[in-house]
Amino acid sequence: MPNSSKKNVTIHDIAALTGVSYQTVSRVINGMPQVSPATRSRIEKVLSEVGFRPNRTARQLAGKRSTTVGLVTFATSFYGPSQILVNTEQAAKELGFSLMFSGILEQSNRAICHAVDELCAHQVCGILIHLPWDIDLRDLQVICRDVPLVAVDSHLGFECSSVFIRQESGSRRATRHLIELGHKKIAYLRGPVFWRTAQLRYTGWQKEMKDASLTLGPVVDGDWTAESGFEAAQTLISKHWGKFTAIVAANDQMALGAIRALEEHSVRVPQDVSLIGFDDIPEAGFFRPPLSTVKQDFAALGQVSIQYLMAMINPTTADLPSRFIQPFVIQRQSAVSRSKRNGVSRS
Repeated sequence: MPNSSKKNVTIHDIAALTGVSYQTVSRVINGMPQVSPATRSRIEKVLSEVGFRPNRTARQLAGKRSTTVGLVTFATSFYGPSQILVNTEQAAKELGFSLMFSGILEQSNRAICHAVDELCAHQVCGILIHLPWDIDLRDLQVICRDVPLVAVDSHLGFECSSVFIRQESGSRRATRHLIELGHKKIAYLRGPVFWRTAQLRYTGWQKEMKDASLTLGPVVDGDWTAESGFEAAQTLISKHWGKFTAIVAANDQMALGAIRALEEHSVRVPQDVSLIGFDDIPEAGFFRPPLSTVKQDFAALGQVSIQYLMAMINPTTADLPSRFIQPFVIQRQSAVSRSKRNGVSRS
């Protein structure tokens, strides 16, 4: 079979043709042990027949370095993932690199490894991975043996160069802001519990409340959307009224929905209930009232992630330590001091 007809064949294709796992194919390609002689021979025969050429990044590009960076991510319809995509692409362009994006449609190791394998097949010079779950992806150490890898605000289950936003700290700062305004009864609108960022933000609220010796207020779950924030706030009003004077929302979209629900029940923000979000989406300053929130510096996250990747491609130092970016509170009109409230319409 001519090589030209199979230029884009991947490890997963070879695995399907030989009836073995893609990890076994990777071991053979990379000359690793733990493969029986018979299996190794069968895989090598198929590799030869289809003309498979494994990526070795710059070393196998005939002296020409690839200028394409790969990014694997999930749920780009949401603000955080979309901003990571946009800002990493911008940071790459500023250094003369292009970005190849591979989106994950399902939460599975196979889907993630397949996306990474596809990027490797396109001979990217390095890969950024942003995934919202805590997941064990040690298999990537085999697939990415010759490709630099940086985890972007993600835990992949193994030690690698990583850049994080301090999600827990950001949530603590949001909660502390409300406490400093005199609020002692603070409810929480939580994001989907299988997202790492949602877990960290929820933990931050809990820790700050406990450190202030305050009783945890009611918690209602949402899914990042404004609709879920609307429904969560409806639940707070119907089942927990009187148990909160302020709300921390896991993101700005949920805060937007909450404002609408409170308004429909004649609960004024911030006169009756103060509210703070998380993300500082571009529209946050134009909510009614303008939303106090926690700002994540996605531009810095993109820039540092690309810088880490470039440092790995052209190594000049030892292993890079994890880098942490601190979010901060943006104070607007949705959260005010308890002493400044102009009468409470409900009690």
